[in-house]
Amino acid sequence: MAMNVGTLVTGRTLRERQTRVALLFLFPSILYVVLMFGAPAVYAVYLSMVDWGLDGPRAFVWFDNYYYVVTDERFWATVVNTAYFTALEVPGTIVCALLVALALQSSARMYGRELFRLIYFLPVVTSLVAVAYMWLYLYNPTIGVFNSLLMSIGLPRQQFLSSTEQVIPSLAVIDIWARLGFDMVIFVAGLEGIPRDYYDAAEIDGASSSDRFWRITLPLLNPQIVLVAVLEAIHALRIFALPYVATAGGPADASRTVVMQVYDQAFRWNNMGEAAATSIYLFVAILIVSVVQRKVLTRAVDY
Repeated sequence: MAMNVGTLVTGRTLRERQTRVALLFLFPSILYVVLMFGAPAVYAVYLSMVDWGLDGPRAFVWFDNYYYVVTDERFWATVVNTAYFTALEVPGTIVCALLVALALQSSARMYGRELFRLIYFLPVVTSLVAVAYMWLYLYNPTIGVFNSLLMSIGLPRQQFLSSTEQVIPSLAVIDIWARLGFDMVIFVAGLEGIPRDYYDAAEIDGASSSDRFWRITLPLLNPQIVLVAVLEAIHALRIFALPYVATAGGPADASRTVVMQVYDQAFRWNNMGEAAATSIYLFVAILIVSVVQRKVLTRAVDY
């Protein structure tokens, strides 16, 4: 009995020491998260409840800023633009990245596969500002490459970024091109992790290529699809640099996003309270969309 108690005490002491050592090593990371994310979040909540003047915060107004934001027609216009962009960008990026990953996986017979992987990934490490300027030339209504190609086959010129109807789809195409390589890497990793035995057994049973894709590849890629969908939705809802550089929110605010509204409220109109309230609305929207995506898209697969 004494031995059991001594062993229990020794084990508990060892676990406590291990816990203290683990916390000691984790402390720098915890401190970084608190200072870089926790403190700004608390300060944003504080800002959203004050009346901000030229000389700083003047008085608490509690939830007045939240009310002003939701009754602002310009805010809802940016919500519509951001939602439209997200609805185009997220599925477009998933489909394109998955197709490229299928073509560049190790089992695919393609010469120079590693080189193509590098080429598709290069836009990911390129600044969105540089990407925007490059596509501004491609989309140029007068000397742009795309309009030259359209006219060469007898089609009329398109306005692209200069059209209120075409600007959001045009921006979505740019962003899909820029993000495709990042999602491709995730999908390639998922494809490489699917055991070959499943495909061999399906082939023996006479399953066609399309059957193997829909019944094996796609279900077993579900974790990667959910991950990419959540990451792309967060990215699309927070989009700022691309439309800011390419269109400055135009034409006629047709490409103005929620984050651009936050930026202008804070740094152009010196209205920090409404800017903070808008950012908190955006945070809540991103949280809801992420949770819903995980609930709706996650599928349990058991073979």
